[in-house]
Amino acid sequence: MEEPSAKLIHIDKEKKIDALFYINLYRGKLNWFRISTKVDKQMKKIKHSLMTSWLAILLLSGYSTRGQAGPLPKFTFKGIALHPESLSYAPTEQLVHPSIVKMRGRVKNPLGKYYLYYAPHKHIAISMAYSDSIEGPWTEYQGNPVIKGPSAPDIRWIKEKGKFYMWGHRKNSQTELWTSDDGLRFEYKGISITAKKIGTRNATYTRMYEYPLKRYGSKYIMLYSGFIKERGIRCVWLAYSTDVENWTQLKIPLVEPVAGENNDIYGPSLLQWENRNFIVYQDHTTWRGGNIKYVEVDSELNPVGNKGERFVLMDPPPDPPLKDRYRGGEFYLENDTLYLYSSASSKPRIIVYATANAVPYPNSKVRIRDGVIEKRKNKK
Repeated sequence: MEEPSAKLIHIDKEKKIDALFYINLYRGKLNWFRISTKVDKQMKKIKHSLMTSWLAILLLSGYSTRGQAGPLPKFTFKGIALHPESLSYAPTEQLVHPSIVKMRGRVKNPLGKYYLYYAPHKHIAISMAYSDSIEGPWTEYQGNPVIKGPSAPDIRWIKEKGKFYMWGHRKNSQTELWTSDDGLRFEYKGISITAKKIGTRNATYTRMYEYPLKRYGSKYIMLYSGFIKERGIRCVWLAYSTDVENWTQLKIPLVEPVAGENNDIYGPSLLQWENRNFIVYQDHTTWRGGNIKYVEVDSELNPVGNKGERFVLMDPPPDPPLKDRYRGGEFYLENDTLYLYSSASSKPRIIVYATANAVPYPNSKVRIRDGVIEKRKNKK
C-alpha cells in the first residue's frame, strides 16, 4: 500500500502530559487532588506518570464517543497530543485548531517528518511541533512562534506552487494567507476571505481542500465559520478558487444550525466516506464548543441550510481531560486508521486525538493527503 502523505502523530504521554491534578486509584475509585501549577521538574514527572495511568484506565474501560449511530465510523478517544504546561511557549495556556503537514521529501533536512501547527484562541501567534513517527513524541520547535499575530492555523502543501500555504486570522473579520518554502519562515501574502463580502461578523477557522466543483470550474474549496448578526446564528460557509490565492465566497451558508445546537456551528471540515460527502463541525452545547457533529452534502457541495439529518460523531464526557468540550477538528488517514485531531477542554485548552477503523471498501474508500481528498483506485 502506498504511504499516505500525511500522518497523525501522537505525543509521548510520559514526557508531554502535565496535569493539574494528582490522581489516586483507591478501591476502584479515582480520587483527585488539585495542585499548584508552579511545581518543580520532579513533581511534573510524577504528574506525567499519574496522568498516563489515568488515560490507560479510561481506554481499558471502553472510554469512547457517546455519539449516535450514523454513516461515519465510530471514533474512540485515544489521548492528549499536546498540553500547554509541557510547552515552553504557550501564551494563555490555550492550544486550538491543530493542523498537520508532511515535510519529508518537500524540504531539505526537516526537523521531523511531520509538522503540527497550533495557536492560542486569541490572536497572538502560530507555533509548531514536529515528529518522525506516528508513535511520537512531538518535539516543540525552539524557534516558536513561527508567525506572530494570527490564530487558527490551516496549512497545506500546494504541489503546483511548490510551497506551503498557511491560513490564519489576526482579527475575526477576515482570514489571511502566508506562504513558506520550509514551514518555518513565512511570508505574508494578503487577505483571502472577509466577513464583509457575505454580511457576517466574522470569517475564520478555515479548512482548505483540493476539491473541484464543476459548476464553478474551480479546483479548491475553503470551509469557514461566519456569524449572521441579524439572525443570531453562526454557520458554515463555502468559498472556492481556481488558483488557491483568489477566492470567491458564496453568499448563502452551506450549513446552518438546527435545534439543540444553540445557534452556533463552527470549526468545519470535510470528510469523504464511501463515496459520500460530510461536513463535520462543532456545536455550541458548552462554552465555545461542545459536540462534534456532521451532516451529509452532495458532490457539488450545494447548501443544505438547516436541513439534513445531523449526527453526533463525538460527545465529550464532563470529566477531564475533555470536560464536555471539543472545538473543531481535522481528519488524517494512516494505513487503515482514520485519525481525528481536535482541541478540547477549556482551562487549559489542549490538543487531543481520536481514531476510527478505516478498513478499505473495494469501490469507495477515500484517501486524505495534506488536505487533498482522493478516491483510492480499485484493485484489478
